[in-house]
Amino acid sequence: MATIREVSKFANVSVATVSRVINGNKWVSDATRDKVLAAMKELGYKPNSFARSLATNKSHTIGMVIGDLSGPFFGKLMNEAEQEIRNAGKHLIITSGHDTVESERDAIDFLLQRRVDALILHLDVLPDQDIIDIADNSGVPLILVNRLVPELINSSISLDNELGGYLAVKHLTDLGHTQIATITGPLYKADARARLSGYRRALEEAGIAYDERLVVESDFQEEGGIAPVERLYRRKVKFSALFIQNDHMAFGAMNTLKGRGVNIPEEVSIVGYDDMVMARYVEPALTTVAVPVAEFGKLSAQMALKLSANEPADVQNLRFVPELVVRSSTAPYRKK
Repeated sequence: MATIREVSKFANVSVATVSRVINGNKWVSDATRDKVLAAMKELGYKPNSFARSLATNKSHTIGMVIGDLSGPFFGKLMNEAEQEIRNAGKHLIITSGHDTVESERDAIDFLLQRRVDALILHLDVLPDQDIIDIADNSGVPLILVNRLVPELINSSISLDNELGGYLAVKHLTDLGHTQIATITGPLYKADARARLSGYRRALEEAGIAYDERLVVESDFQEEGGIAPVERLYRRKVKFSALFIQNDHMAFGAMNTLKGRGVNIPEEVSIVGYDDMVMARYVEPALTTVAVPVAEFGKLSAQMALKLSANEPADVQNLRFVPELVVRSSTAPYRKK
């Protein structure tokens, strides 16, 4: 493998000039930079990334913490962010927080120890004050995804989940449904609480009393849509519609209802949340609230790249508005 001295000799410049080109120093003429880059290509020279990071105080990596390494939601988020960062000639290091305070702290510490240039964080349980302290003391830019911390509003990419829950349930009340059950995500998560708040607002607006017997907390997993349906039947509560707080659980609930011989949507209408790819292919196709996951990934990566280069992010909108996608799993209420 070629050395930096061989590159300098081949390009007929000093070793210091080659080093400045490698480290992106702007005080190098375009002609000299092109000559050095051509020499590096001809000789197959690859800069030592560790040495480069020491010289520039940059690792050319971005760190990302997410809740779970599996599933389509996080898969799309990671894919969009990685593509954006790779296109900029940098790399993305990803680790999981596993939905516990200790694991989320450990994941952030792991990335900071690897001298990442910025952090993209999808956190569920770490308290706001802990996140603020990290932003103030870590020395690297921090971008929050799918969460709003008021003190970090200019780096918080979020979705109006209360509005999402409201849109889902208003769709059902507009169809004439008055007995609307809901399967929530874990209520220690802010997005689950916000969606439940939207559910309650839509009911109140329609003059429908909130009935806690129609609310079942679950876990955002596909299996999490099965037991809650059985619990609703065990409670002997009547419902003609179900708002389920993510599509994963909706698929499990739909299979459980079909197993009971329930016709969807003639007997029970269902609205999910996320608009996963499979939502359009299940039978019947799932009405759901679309979450712009791809935009989350792309925007968070763009912000991380800008801020790590000490450039303003110049983002006008960090608060996304959800949209209801109506398909065939919902229908007007029919009195039995």
